[in-house]
Amino acid sequence: MSNRILYLSRIKALACIAVVILHGFYAANAFAATTGAQSTMLSIRNAMMWAVPCFVMASGALLLDRNRILSNKKLFGKYIPRMAIALVVFSLLFSVFDGILLKHSSVGSIITDSISDIFLGTGWAHMWYIYLMLAIYLLLPFYKMISTNAKPSDLKYLLLVYCVFMSLLPFITTISGKALPFYICVYTIYPFYFFLGHVLHTGVIKLPKNACGLMFLICIGITAMLTVYSCTSAETAPETSGKVKALLEGYSFPVYIAASVGAYGFFRRTRNKPFPVLDTIAAELDNCSFGIYLIHMAVLKYIFAVMKFNPFEHGGTIAVIGICLITLVISYVITRLLKLVPYVNKII
Repeated sequence: MSNRILYLSRIKALACIAVVILHGFYAANAFAATTGAQSTMLSIRNAMMWAVPCFVMASGALLLDRNRILSNKKLFGKYIPRMAIALVVFSLLFSVFDGILLKHSSVGSIITDSISDIFLGTGWAHMWYIYLMLAIYLLLPFYKMISTNAKPSDLKYLLLVYCVFMSLLPFITTISGKALPFYICVYTIYPFYFFLGHVLHTGVIKLPKNACGLMFLICIGITAMLTVYSCTSAETAPETSGKVKALLEGYSFPVYIAASVGAYGFFRRTRNKPFPVLDTIAAELDNCSFGIYLIHMAVLKYIFAVMKFNPFEHGGTIAVIGICLITLVISYVITRLLKLVPYVNKII
């Protein structure tokens, strides 16, 4: 743990837990028979939407470090192949899972489905993150040119442009229902998070710890209120409810940006004082976070889709929390065992 940046390890560990909760409550929502149950499931799910942005921000903090040398050999011999192999292997494994346990498909259909999943993105929803990392890695040499040579004012300008065009203008478009003609030659919010992690990590932008914590809590409260509104007003105000629901589905939502900055900024400003037990757990989750991310959906899908376990018949929200905990533990154990296997440990 001596080479770890403690706050990054802690935020990645918490984000790992949050991702499992996010997907666990979203999956459980399929069994919600009442508006109240649906509101609860989706409120908790949406309250975890800061997790993936924080993962991207942590990657930006590490990969855009000026002292970190990025050679073509490392990029094309390690980073990109790791993502590409993970995409192919897990797309095939998930197709086998579906083909055997759910669709009862033939071997030929499983192979065809896996090829479609890889090249058309028709596989399990959480695999989108693999495509994101491939995109970031492909542009990483240029991102590093920017982070290495840009002045603090240049980086702030870049973040401002990203935020306005990739978050605020889409927000206005969704609310008003009118498409605005202004755009920049980028169509995703994630480079914004990538550079934001670098800027916060290097202190180009410094935010007070308490203000970050308060901003995070306020954003979670706003998220919960908007989620409840979108669920309860679906029949009385379907158009407005649909707009709110659309905002809550995307990581470009300004409230999610503020929540992610709050969470990340809070941990960035904490003292780098070690807490042996907690930091050991955080280091383990951090080390296994990629494997947990890949595997946890298989555990959740087995519980909800194969076993058809209805949590609302066995305790409701408490049962879903238990499922998330079980999923996290199983995913961690499988990942830890796979890390003992030569070559496989290079992937996860």
